[in-house]
Amino acid sequence: MMNYYPYFQLAPVLFGRGVAGQTGEVVKKLGCGNALLVTDPGVAAVGAAETVRAALAAAGVAVTVWDQAQMDCPEQTVRDAAAVARAQKVDCVVGVGGGSVLDTAKAVAAVSVNGDGVLGEMPLYLAGQKQYAVPPLAVIEVPTTSGTRSQSTFVAVVTSDALDCKIGLPVHPAYGVVDPLLTRTVPQDITAYTGMDAFSHANEALTEQKASRHSDLLAYEAIRLIRDDLPMAIADGSNMEARENLAFASNIAGISFNESGTHIGHSIAHALGHVYHLPHGVCCANVTPAVIAFTARTYPEKMKKLGELMGAVFSSDAPAEIGRAAAKAVREFAARVGGPTFRQLGLDEEKVLAVRDAVWNDALAHAYGGSFTLEDVEQMLLDTLG
Repeated sequence: MMNYYPYFQLAPVLFGRGVAGQTGEVVKKLGCGNALLVTDPGVAAVGAAETVRAALAAAGVAVTVWDQAQMDCPEQTVRDAAAVARAQKVDCVVGVGGGSVLDTAKAVAAVSVNGDGVLGEMPLYLAGQKQYAVPPLAVIEVPTTSGTRSQSTFVAVVTSDALDCKIGLPVHPAYGVVDPLLTRTVPQDITAYTGMDAFSHANEALTEQKASRHSDLLAYEAIRLIRDDLPMAIADGSNMEARENLAFASNIAGISFNESGTHIGHSIAHALGHVYHLPHGVCCANVTPAVIAFTARTYPEKMKKLGELMGAVFSSDAPAEIGRAAAKAVREFAARVGGPTFRQLGLDEEKVLAVRDAVWNDALAHAYGGSFTLEDVEQMLLDTLG
């Protein structure tokens, strides 16, 4: 555990109902006037992208809409959008959508001005061994779900062709515009998955190497809000108080893990999601209880506090009992909000263990603030099956 730590927020965030209508003013304040709006067909269909496009146009910002972002941000989509950005000579990128859209917007901001070769060297940029020749364009992130946190974090998660896995490309946002009204049309299942994604961010931030009192404070509050408001938002998608609280929880969970980090849980979720083409939030919902059971060995006090927030009942203060009870409470919560289990999705012991080596060799996993073995990874993978 570090005995010193910085705490900060990467970019300003404009938060509140209706603030999407101020996106054009935000862009103008950043000194930009020619935007590429990155979104996907689903977000475009429900009108969220049009809300932002109209706000940009009303402020006198030229807008080119590119609406072909895909789940998990494949490299080719970044190349395609970057080519449009170059052709239109844009000076900023506005992402409107869920996590994959916002990650795409960030990646485009870097690749459009530095060339497609960046995508072949993402590990070097992530490790700080290589710097961009040209600073990325300003990125304004407008989330439409309450799971993504891209407006608060320093990376875009891209699916690498060469590495055949997901990897982070460092790109800082310039501004976040978080409007809970844009989440009203999110269906029940996506609300559940994204909510559990945000929960996993908060959980892992508690036990990453750089965890601090500040990041812990935000993580616990995010967990409390998700506990209270995710079931209400699923039951009634028009419940704007619940939607607003979830949007806030997602944002502060993102700030927490940007200061601290994620670790083994996200390494497992990325690996299983990539191999079996599963939504990231579904993977997080199934992985998080297994991670809690394991991390309680090293962080029993933190996992007990998390468990207490989730209504866990403890028979003793033994780390193993704390981990078991806290994991059980979170697994039951995930089932209550309606997410499918890995077994229901067709995964079994052989399938989950197939990603063991990928997890072990992932640098992200080793950001955990404790020690673990390959056998521990195997056990966590098996525990994801319930």
